[in-house]
Amino acid sequence: MKVTVIGTLNKDLILPFSGTPIESYGGIFYDIAVLSNLLEDDDEIIPVSFVGQDIFVTVSALLDKTPNVSLEGLIQTEEKNHKVILEYTAPEERNEKSLFQFPSLQWEHIEPFIDSDIIIINMISGWDLSEEAFLKLSKIARDRMYLDIHYMVMGLDNLGRRFLEKPEGIEKWLNGAKFIQMNEKEYGVLSEDVRNPIDFLHTYMKDDQILLTTRGPQGVIAVYHREGMVGQKLIPAYPLTRVVDATGCGDSFGAGFCVEYEKSGNVLKAAEFANLVAAANASLRGTNEMHHLTATMDRIREESLVKV
Repeated sequence: MKVTVIGTLNKDLILPFSGTPIESYGGIFYDIAVLSNLLEDDDEIIPVSFVGQDIFVTVSALLDKTPNVSLEGLIQTEEKNHKVILEYTAPEERNEKSLFQFPSLQWEHIEPFIDSDIIIINMISGWDLSEEAFLKLSKIARDRMYLDIHYMVMGLDNLGRRFLEKPEGIEKWLNGAKFIQMNEKEYGVLSEDVRNPIDFLHTYMKDDQILLTTRGPQGVIAVYHREGMVGQKLIPAYPLTRVVDATGCGDSFGAGFCVEYEKSGNVLKAAEFANLVAAANASLRGTNEMHHLTATMDRIREESLVKV
């Protein structure tokens, strides 16, 4: 399997609801870490992102030691790397500030890497990829594209603070990839004029697409075409006694979903597996502990069986 991950590699400063601050790499680094843990030895991961001159050498050395990762899509810039400060006001609620923003990736940046089995576009900043490049990619590879809407529904003030905001022209993005992921807050911003997730798909998307709305501890709602009609299903989350760090759960969910869906082609099976990956992510501190991902997944799976 070959996976291209398009987005932004962050420097994160995480201020947890409880516990000590966490400094780690974030953004699509979560996707990379999850994929590296879950894929086979002969699979390949190609991240495509700008990387600031202040961390390029360190990040390159780190990813060079990470199984399966190609460095060909990393683009060094003269600017400082994009930095995000995440301050948690509850275990799964936070305020964010975005500093040292990168420009959008253009077609020439992504074109060499679009022959992958799956292309994950993770809108970490909200402007990671230009609309022109996205629409051009959609014409070629729509059935292989997984789009996490993420911060496309977040505005930015002059101090770098993020706030919920519905963007203009979002419809072009919503029907441009086979898989569309968003969390319940993002869905809330985009769904003001629809009744339910099925109505959302009919209004903004096409029947051949799959809509995944993550709902934290409740799980994920999958909306997709089955047996001649569009239906929806809530796939429950794996229960956790304690959330260590919720940062990156959506990113990890998307990467986990893509891995399982490419293997099985089963939406529900992929969503359940993705829930497990996200639960393991929430049990670890930043990306610094991602080498414990599969062992943590095994533990959570075993604990859930005992509870049943």
